[in-house]
Amino acid sequence: MKVVRWILAAFSMYTRIPVPHFKAEEDDMEHCITFLPLVGAVIAAIMFGIIRLLSYYPVPIPAKVAVALIVPLTVTGGFHLDGFLDTVDALSSYRSKEERLAILSDPHVGAFAFIKLITAGLFAYAGLLIIMDIDTGNKNRLFILVCGSVIISRTIAALTSIMMKKAKKDGLLVKETKEIGGAPVAFLILVLTAILCLMAYIDPVKTGVIMLAYLVYTIIYRNKVKKNFGGITGDTTGYYITVSQIVAICALVVITLITTG
Repeated sequence: MKVVRWILAAFSMYTRIPVPHFKAEEDDMEHCITFLPLVGAVIAAIMFGIIRLLSYYPVPIPAKVAVALIVPLTVTGGFHLDGFLDTVDALSSYRSKEERLAILSDPHVGAFAFIKLITAGLFAYAGLLIIMDIDTGNKNRLFILVCGSVIISRTIAALTSIMMKKAKKDGLLVKETKEIGGAPVAFLILVLTAILCLMAYIDPVKTGVIMLAYLVYTIIYRNKVKKNFGGITGDTTGYYITVSQIVAICALVVITLITTG
């Protein structure tokens, strides 16, 4: 019963999916981040289902790409994108760690955040456009790898949230991870392994490149947040999810163009 409550808390926290007759308690919030990959799985399933359905109709590829990008925003309400914007604002300030942490809590959004948002959106759109164009008539095999990356990004985000040093002694992320032990970490590693195995069954080479891209970017992310904030926060976790997915898409584009060229 507790596990069910933790799952419901995760969807209540990280999505806009209605969870009727449920009110999260403190214990629920302390464990919901463990089930962040399930949120990714739901997003991935909706994305794939809609794109697969649209493949039976003469829908232009650019329109399919737009739909694919809209789905996670609709499901989450832009929850992680908000963290991306706040983190970009803080990183662009070139101020002290304390001042950067204060900027993370500032509800206002600066010009640099909008510029980086547009840049990120263009990279995501262009990458998916190339993938879907190559994927035409291929039963969406490449897009399945994209959907898998949606789950991977949230799984690694949950792992880093649990295992990395926190920038603050309080806050939502601290509350979500303070009572977590070894079992959730093992669960997340199991989920990550399972997703990678499924993706590798479709294409082991491309899956390996995607995972390598995640590993490299995770190291970059760790060093960046440690240098600029002294650790991770809930906002930087949203930043990680947003950027790592784009990195994975770009890595998939590069290896696909190389192998098909």
